[in-house]
Amino acid sequence: MNLRTSLTGRSFIALLLAGAFSSALLAPQTAFAADDDESDTDYVSYDKIVDDLQTRTRKATRDTSSSRASSRGWFSSNSSDPFENVWIHAGVAFAQTTQNIELPNGTGAHMAARGVQASLGIDILGPRFTAEGSVRNFGESGDASTKIALKEFDLKVFFKTKRERTALRAGGGLSARYMSVRSGIESFDVTTPASILQLGGDIYLTPALSLGLDVSARTAMISDTFDRASYDGTIRLDTHF
Repeated sequence: MNLRTSLTGRSFIALLLAGAFSSALLAPQTAFAADDDESDTDYVSYDKIVDDLQTRTRKATRDTSSSRASSRGWFSSNSSDPFENVWIHAGVAFAQTTQNIELPNGTGAHMAARGVQASLGIDILGPRFTAEGSVRNFGESGDASTKIALKEFDLKVFFKTKRERTALRAGGGLSARYMSVRSGIESFDVTTPASILQLGGDIYLTPALSLGLDVSARTAMISDTFDRASYDGTIRLDTHF
């Protein structure tokens, strides 16, 4: 009786030890499986965070680009960056000039010539002020007895204002004029520095393209010249970048 009871107690203890050992072996595997699930979950969450950040960055970049593109050519000055609204302007134009000339030999002539103009400008001191240089070339004009040719190099500064898709500008500058006149068998050449007063306006077809009209008066800054004054009209096509 005592032997049977002793064997039964030992068997029970052995079963308890075997169960504890089995639990100890299975517990790490379960923990590892749980860790794997957690690490998988963390990995997926990290990818999602990266994707979200990239999406937001791309959207912010597009919004910024769209905002800048929409303000090209429109005189916005809300940015704290002083170069945000500084643009370069380049264009071509057709010009018409007219003046009366009294030559040194006493002969009078009337000049009404058409020419072409190429210009390049840049904003200075903000988007409302522009400095512009231009080259103008007028073909030979006149009548059967008198032929007149003119070339000009201008440097001007403008003040600009704008509303909606239209802009106005006013300014002035200096011009170097090279005039050549053939009257009968005589030829006269003169180089004249002149002052310029100019008014103009633009219609913006797109933020980067405008069509404009200018009128100007040019007056000689010296008295020893027969190229004393002229009046011009110009139709312009400009790009802004």
